[in-house]
Formats: sequence, structure tokens, C-alpha cells
Amino acid sequence: MNFELTAAQREIQALTREFADAEVAPNASQWDRDHHFPRELFGKLAELGLMGVCVPEEYGGAGADFLSYILVLEELSRADAGVGVTVAVHTSACTLPILAFGTDEQRARFVPPLARGEGLGAFALTEAEAGSDAGSLRTRAEPSDGGWTITGSKQWITNGEHASTFLLFARTDLETPGAKGVSAFILDAEHVRVTREEEKLGLNSSATNDILVEGAEVGRDRLLHEEGKGFAVAMATLDGGRIGIAAQALGIAQAAYDVAREYAKERRTFGKAIAEHQAIQ
Repeated sequence: MNFELTAAQREIQALTREFADAEVAPNASQWDRDHHFPRELFGKLAELGLMGVCVPEEYGGAGADFLSYILVLEELSRADAGVGVTVAVHTSACTLPILAFGTDEQRARFVPPLARGEGLGAFALTEAEAGSDAGSLRTRAEPSDGGWTITGSKQWITNGEHASTFLLFARTDLETPGAKGVSAFILDAEHVRVTREEEKLGLNSSATNDILVEGAEVGRDRLLHEEGKGFAVAMATLDGGRIGIAAQALGIAQAAYDVAREYAKERRTFGKAIAEHQAIQ
């Protein structure tokens, strides 16, 4: 098996690193201290094709492969993991599930604006009593004339206050407990009210919110995949997202190593750089 990156993958990696070094890293500390969400940055990323890097060109993306997207996350997270997690949720937890499970009409309607960075995506699964036990969620979607009425609350929603499109999970079968009664829906920002911004210990350039859906009326065209099959959508989405988390962790680790290495070369004790001491080596 050949683990070497292709020329195209290396080009995307180099492009992202150059952008991250110039636009992200110099501002990362200030953004973190100020809890500042750099909305304008994602427009610049979109101009480079990095907000939909692994989305097919016919849907407004760059048409690269999934590994190229992972390399983008790694390089962005090396400069600021808050930026990395914003792009990760936007791409793998909202854009790609619509691409994978959506109808032709849903793909054509919702994917291009996300891939072009005209809006941000969010993933709304977790609730106060439904996190890893996602089958216990209480948000409900009840049939109404021509569609659904959705009511409930969600927690820990990355991009919540800035998102234009939400992949939200609700119970459509109130009589069936567990995962089998859950369906997936595509909601707009107008269907959602942000009720709280989470105070985090890091990743402060990303937004994490509680949201509330209060009787939002949506059409049947907002149901993603089949009714009652939302849990399968959620699990497939999280499987891909975990690869992105690993990429972010790798970027963070690389940044930590880079800082430690430079310090070890500069700091001197006993007449030489500490990098020359065996304990450091």
C-alpha cells in the first residue's frame, strides 16, 4: 500500500499551510483571548476552495478527495484548532451528510451555498439528556399540513449562532423508544433561536451554543433520508467526523512540537542549548 501523498494532495496541503501561517497563526492568540469568531476568515477560505474541498465541482466544491480535506483540517488546526473545528463541523457534519443522504433536489439546493462558503453548517444532535445515548433525544417532529412541526432544544452546537443550515435530529415516532423513531431534518437559521453561548477552556475562536426550536414549520422536503432512519445518518456522520477530530489533534500536536523544538534550540544552560542535553533528546 502506498501512503505517499499525491501531487494534488501536497498542493492543497501547501496552500492551506501558507494560508494558515499568514492569516490564522498571527491572530490565533488574540482570537482565543477575545473569544472572537473570525467570520471573515471563512470567506477567504472559501475563495481558495477550502470550505468545500472534497465536494464535487458540480455542487460548488473543489472536487478533491477526502484525504485532501483531512490535510486541510490538520494544517488549519496547527495554527488554530478553533478554526479547524469550525471547518470540520461545517464540512463533515453538515455538508457531506446532505451530499450522501439527500435527494437530488436537496443536494442542488443546500450543498452549493455551503461548499462555496456562503453559509456555515451545524450539526444538532446532542441534548441535555441525549449525548452518547443519542437514541434518547426528546426533540420531536410532529406531522402537520404538508410537513412537520419541530420542537425541542439542543446543546453543544458548534457554529450554532453563525450557521445558516442545520442538520437536526428529532423524534418522529413518539411511540417507538430508542433510535428507531429518530429522523434527520435540514433546518435554516430562521427556524432556530440561540439561547446560550458555551464557556469553554479552549477552542475559543469557535462558537458553541445551546439552541431552541419552537414549533418550527418545515416542509416534507426538509426530511433527510427516510423517516425513522435519522440515527443511521447521525452515526455515519459521526464516523467521518472522528477522522476529522484525529486530524485536528495531529495539527495541535505538531504545533506543540514545533514550539517545544524552537525553545529547546534557543534556551541555553551550562553553556549550550538544552536541545544538546541528553535528557531533552
